[in-house]
Amino acid sequence: MEILIVGGAGEVGRHLATTFSQRGHRVTIIDRAPRPSWLDQNLTLAYAREDISETTTIVDRVRSKDLIINLAWSFADDPHIIFEEDIKGHTNLLEAASSAGVCSFIYASTATVYGRAVTHPVTEMHPCLVGEARKPLYALGKYTAEELCRYYDKSKNLPVTIFRFWWAFGRSIGGSHLRDLIRKALNNQPLEMVHGAGGTFVTMDDIASAMLLAAERPVASGPIYNLGSFFITWEEIARIIVHLTESNSPMRLIPPEQWRGPAFLNEVWDLDWSKAGSDLGFRPTSSMDSMLSVFTDALKQCIAGVKEDLVK
Repeated sequence: MEILIVGGAGEVGRHLATTFSQRGHRVTIIDRAPRPSWLDQNLTLAYAREDISETTTIVDRVRSKDLIINLAWSFADDPHIIFEEDIKGHTNLLEAASSAGVCSFIYASTATVYGRAVTHPVTEMHPCLVGEARKPLYALGKYTAEELCRYYDKSKNLPVTIFRFWWAFGRSIGGSHLRDLIRKALNNQPLEMVHGAGGTFVTMDDIASAMLLAAERPVASGPIYNLGSFFITWEEIARIIVHLTESNSPMRLIPPEQWRGPAFLNEVWDLDWSKAGSDLGFRPTSSMDSMLSVFTDALKQCIAGVKEDLVK
């Protein structure tokens, strides 16, 4: 296939581009960022530094592509940037893909559009309470992008698939709450958390697998799918961090009703990805032990980054 990854200069784009290239697909990346150095390791990948909010070149870029994956997002907390740049660029891309007759368009969305988890597990039928999300502008922007995808799928015959996931990781993993736990562990401070709170992580390999499955199946045109690989609690994550940092931090479990810390750490994001399983044949590509090993290695990278920051 001819694959175009928009917003592909980051960690997710890097993994997808490398995986697809290794499987024999021809991959082009578009991003506003300068050409990343990791591309020098794979000279078969084409790269163009462009802004999809400008329409002058995007039409030429999508022509002859079999699959377009849109990862592009500013993550700004400014409605002007979200709607004048992110949504405008997304609309330009959808319009160009529709005009070019692209066979498959995949949009990488987020579980944040659910706002807060009010039913468990969180299926695709969960209401989208965007105004109650931790980052309501981010949730509103991504939900708007989803609705535009659905419009182009229904009204302009562009086959679109939307994937929602909570937290993706590969060789590394980020997140402010995660780094805060690591800093506390390094300083042997108490680690407080709510029993049972946690979320569904997804590996980069599983994201790549799901996207290729969607591109190959007509049934994927139109639906929204949750993606996940495994659920893990903050308590379990903290125990891994304590082990890796050789910390003496005590663990304190707080009842949910008594929690006064960040609301994010008192939430349960147990995404149900059975719909992707039944429709697409999606399954986690590795065993639980293997995924936890990769997760632990990613935490090691995060710990190393936090240590570097502490000595600066």
